[in-house]
Amino acid sequence: MAIQSIIRGAAWALAGGLLAACGSGDSTPAADQPPVASITSPAEGSTFKGGDQLSFTASAVDAEDGALGVSRLSWRADLHHDTHTHPFQQPTAGSSGTVTIPVRGEVSDNIWYRFHFTATDSAGHTVEVTRDVLPRKTQVTLATVPAGLQLTLDGQPVIGPHVFTGVQAIERDVGALEQVFNGHRYTFASWSDGGAAAHTLSTPVAATTYTATFTDQGPVVNQPPTVSLSAAANGVVGTPVALSATAADADGTIAKVEFFDGATLLGEDTSSPYGFSWTPATEGTHSLIARATDNAGGVTVSSVVSVTIAPATTNDTQAPTVTLTSPANFADGLSGTLTITATATDNVGVAGVEFQVDGVTVGSEDTTAPYQASWITGNYPYGQHIVRARARDVANNLSAWASATVRVNGPDLPPGFTKNEAWVTGLTSATAFATAPDGRLFVAQQGGQLRVIKSGQMLATPFVSLPVDANGERGLIGVTLHPNFATTPWVYVHYTSTDGSTSHNRVSRFMANGDVATGTEQVLVELPNLSSATNHNGGAIHFGIDGKLYVGVGENARSANAPDLTIPLGKLLRFNDDGTIPTDNPFYGAQTGLARAIWAYGLRNPFTFAVEPVTGRIHINDVGEVTWEEINLGTAGANYGWPSTEGLTSAAGITGPLFTYKHSDAAPVGSGPGGFLKGFCIAGGTFYPASGPFPAPYRKNYFFSEYGTHFIARLDPANGYAAYAFSSVQDSPVDMLTGTDGALYVLARSSITRITAP
Repeated sequence: MAIQSIIRGAAWALAGGLLAACGSGDSTPAADQPPVASITSPAEGSTFKGGDQLSFTASAVDAEDGALGVSRLSWRADLHHDTHTHPFQQPTAGSSGTVTIPVRGEVSDNIWYRFHFTATDSAGHTVEVTRDVLPRKTQVTLATVPAGLQLTLDGQPVIGPHVFTGVQAIERDVGALEQVFNGHRYTFASWSDGGAAAHTLSTPVAATTYTATFTDQGPVVNQPPTVSLSAAANGVVGTPVALSATAADADGTIAKVEFFDGATLLGEDTSSPYGFSWTPATEGTHSLIARATDNAGGVTVSSVVSVTIAPATTNDTQAPTVTLTSPANFADGLSGTLTITATATDNVGVAGVEFQVDGVTVGSEDTTAPYQASWITGNYPYGQHIVRARARDVANNLSAWASATVRVNGPDLPPGFTKNEAWVTGLTSATAFATAPDGRLFVAQQGGQLRVIKSGQMLATPFVSLPVDANGERGLIGVTLHPNFATTPWVYVHYTSTDGSTSHNRVSRFMANGDVATGTEQVLVELPNLSSATNHNGGAIHFGIDGKLYVGVGENARSANAPDLTIPLGKLLRFNDDGTIPTDNPFYGAQTGLARAIWAYGLRNPFTFAVEPVTGRIHINDVGEVTWEEINLGTAGANYGWPSTEGLTSAAGITGPLFTYKHSDAAPVGSGPGGFLKGFCIAGGTFYPASGPFPAPYRKNYFFSEYGTHFIARLDPANGYAAYAFSSVQDSPVDMLTGTDGALYVLARSSITRITAP
């Protein structure tokens, strides 16, 4: 069975106590031994410099299978930087390949590469080994003659002498510009390496000093400032027009910039960026100027900018058009500070263009062509982001948004957020969790133990230990708390029972007495006996805001179960809190027995879903087969199409997904549904509330994670449920929730990650 087949199966298939991937879910013989994997190249202790080509070779043997073929092997590499990582070589099938270390990009010396090699035997046992390759470093000094003058290093100012440590052969950009120092003007003369004033260095293999020599041009005589004015091409009487000026002084500072309509002073600004909001009172052509004054009294007047002001009665209802010209759609690997640009036209006049990234305005509206905004990509996490532009005309008609889906080579988290991947460790095959009003977390472990996390510590005594069938994807697979838990302390669990001759999934509840269960188990729902297939069990259980208990149930690896309304498998079920079936369920009158509990159907393996507080909106995460992962909007009576459809569909009677992403890259990369997001097992989701410590753009977003590729992303409901990258985790995520403290919690198989906001 190829590893791709394993990945394409169900949500998580146990092998040796670990989730192998989204696979077939075959049970593992108790005596089977995991494979032994080893990396031959790069050798232990290998180092790198920029431009090196590193070869990767590895192999694996298994006591039962012998030498494993390439179909059961894969490898990848990550770039580690400080406390976070960037994907370097994507997961690649096989046991060999080459990578080339880039000479540009990450300039920090605190970097290294880690190669991961994964082997899976025929029983589903997976092992991973790693090999680290460290950088070769050199100390470099940037000096000036005379000492104390300013240079630039990678665009940032430094004062010579400046010492830095860099990775050998990594390119660094240096500059030596004209400047005023101690009352004298200095112009660039030469670099010791013969380079131009601004040029690129390749970090050498030995400690080196690069010296920039300047020529003293003598004492500085005050020079007048420079100034230019920008304004909208046209306007309307009574409608504000944004005026902006760019002013600079080579030998001092700008004291103020004044704005004039002819000889009439409109206003002034004493700090950059210099601007004024002018509301014209009369129609016709207006001659606008800006006048800059420096700290020594020097004055410069800008060129005249003519603006035509139309009468307020102008009946302009035609919206402008806009085209986003940069970045290009599907641009990849963006980094540094970029300029977003757009063109716009209108039948009367364009007043300005607004730019956004991930639904948040970048800079201020640009009122003068060429329309542009400066975008610092380093403030956005690695992965997918949406850049867009919208034009406004002089009558305030708005164009449609023009957008581009791009991928940024940014940090692991947005600036200001903090991530602790070791907030809780030591879990064993965790599957789901729930939070109590007092902040405690109840964590389900597949082997049957329900653990309690209090103040970031796992308590020694389990809340309850259940006898379960934990083969494949079976076991303790869901947990939730009664919506009135403070006064009705019921803890609900979904697990695979061993009662009887055939295993079946069951929903029960236990009364909580502090941190442990008290009394006897109350069995609420007995689902049908399972087939020999141990996968596609679903698992998640949550209460809706209607007080009803919703249960996600997989189709037990038999796709025909999903559309069959007489069978509760492949469905989202709905019960009262005591396990009885509500009479207002959509199929209650047409079905009998447990089938009356069906609320939505046509699902493959909905092992996670989430309920939005206040609104009650439900998002169902359905794990796909060979092509698509789905987020579906929960609706009573909906048919989500499995097995007749997967991913986006226009089929009659089928409710297509709200969002979907693919198992493989589209052509070109980033195009099609899901954009740059790629994975094999959608796992976990939570709605961030409308209030909380996360900044406003993140509130009411739906956060979700991916088991196979470990990313965390978010859907933005205010902007058409566009998807943006947020972060990633090292361990394999299986569930998510928002804590009572406003933190985002990510449950993985052996740990819990806590992400907090500023």
